[in-house]
Amino acid sequence: MIPLSREALALLLRLLNSPTTVIAGDVLIDQFASVADELINGGYLQPAGIIESLAAEDGGFHELTWCSQTRAYCYFSTDAGWVTVPGERLQRYRVDDNRLLDWLTQFLGISAAYRVSMLNESIFWHLGISRFGNHRVNLYFVRRLEDSRNMPSFLTALKRESARAPTMIISASTFIPPALAMPLDQVIIPLEHLLSRSGDACVLDYATVQSLLQSHPVDEVREGSIGLRFSTDYRQVHWNGKAYTLTKKQAAVVEALHQEGGRAHKDLLRAAANTNEKLSRIMSNRIEGKWATHPFWGTLIKSEGNGYYSLDN
Repeated sequence: MIPLSREALALLLRLLNSPTTVIAGDVLIDQFASVADELINGGYLQPAGIIESLAAEDGGFHELTWCSQTRAYCYFSTDAGWVTVPGERLQRYRVDDNRLLDWLTQFLGISAAYRVSMLNESIFWHLGISRFGNHRVNLYFVRRLEDSRNMPSFLTALKRESARAPTMIISASTFIPPALAMPLDQVIIPLEHLLSRSGDACVLDYATVQSLLQSHPVDEVREGSIGLRFSTDYRQVHWNGKAYTLTKKQAAVVEALHQEGGRAHKDLLRAAANTNEKLSRIMSNRIEGKWATHPFWGTLIKSEGNGYYSLDN
C-alpha cells in the first residue's frame, strides 16, 4: 500500500463532505501546496475540466480566453494587458472515489477478494470484511451525514445490511448526528479517530479499533455505563450498564416500540410479536417451572394508559 499523509487525507475528507468533491487548481496550489503533488500523482484527485474565471484582487473575476498563439488561457488586465495563466492553476480536480476506497480497503486490511459495493448514491459503501484479533467485522464507509437529507436513505440502506454484523461504519466526517442510535453490534466512527496520533503518515490505531469492537469507547469505564442499545435483531439489549437477553416475541415488542419512536398501542405490539397473548405474559419468562416478570416490565417498558406503552429510556 502506498503511504498517504495525514494532511493529504484531511483534505480528501474535507472534499468528500462537500456536495461536489471538486477543488480548483489555483486553490489547491495556493492553499494546499504541500499535498497537491501527492494527491494528483497518487491518483486521488483527477482532472475535472477547466475553470472559466479567476478571482481578481479587487474582489471581481477575470474571464479567461483561449489564446491560439501561446496555446494557453489568459485574461486581460488594465494594468498588465494580457496575462497568461499556467494550465495547472485552471484545472479543476475531483476526488476519485474508487482510488480512495481502494486505499481505504488496504488501510483496513480487507482482502482483495472483496469488491467494494455502493449502497446509496455515492454516499454509502460496503467495503468488505476484515479481522482484528478475534473479531471478524463488516466495514462500511459513509460521507455527508451532516446533510440531514442523506439520513433517511442511509438508514434504509443500513437496515437492509442488518444481517451483516458486527458492523463498523467509518465516516468521512467528524460529525456524527446525535440522534443516530446504533444497534449494539454496530458502531460508527470518524475515520480521523482511527488514525494513530504519531507521525505524519496515516497509520491505523489498532487499540482504538479493539476498544470499539469490545463495545465501549476509548477511555470509557466499561462497568455501569448508562444507555439503551440493541443488537440488530433486538435479542440482546444493553440498558443502564447491564446486558439482557430477550425471547423472539419480547424482542419483537421492543423493536416495535423502538421503531415507533418509543410509544405504541398494545394491539400493534402484539401484532409485531404475532400473538394474542397479553403483553404482561409476553414480557415474562419461565424460570424453574415458574413465571417471572422480565426486568423490563414496568421499568423500561411502562404503561401510559388507554392501551399505550412506552420505552422509558
